[in-house]
Amino acid sequence: MKKTINGRVNKINTSNLSLIIRELFKDNIVRGRGLLARGIIQAQAASPFYTSVYAALVSVINTKFPQIGELIVKRLISSFRRTYQRNDKANCLAITRFIAHLVNQNVVCIIFFFIETNSILYICI
Repeated sequence: MKKTINGRVNKINTSNLSLIIRELFKDNIVRGRGLLARGIIQAQAASPFYTSVYAALVSVINTKFPQIGELIVKRLISSFRRTYQRNDKANCLAITRFIAHLVNQNVVCIIFFFIETNSILYICI
């Protein structure tokens, strides 16, 4: 299951987006939602040029299975916190870009309040 999901996520682009989405829906992505979330986040971090394509993929998956969209957003926020605390600017910007694309795709309706106090980042959802 891991090879199948990661293989399909890694070969996605604008021209085959609908085909890959149909193939993913044929798989048991509810059972493999953690693998799917990790695969999408890792693929976006590896190739930030396709961030809009991955956001569109998450948007379509979110319409059918909102718990998968929620899992991806929760993992993005937790990884943002980790990268922010480690001062990892490149990964922090990549995650922020992905969250911004998810907001544009209406997957996330979050108002971020960044309050930096004693080098701790609080994110209000």
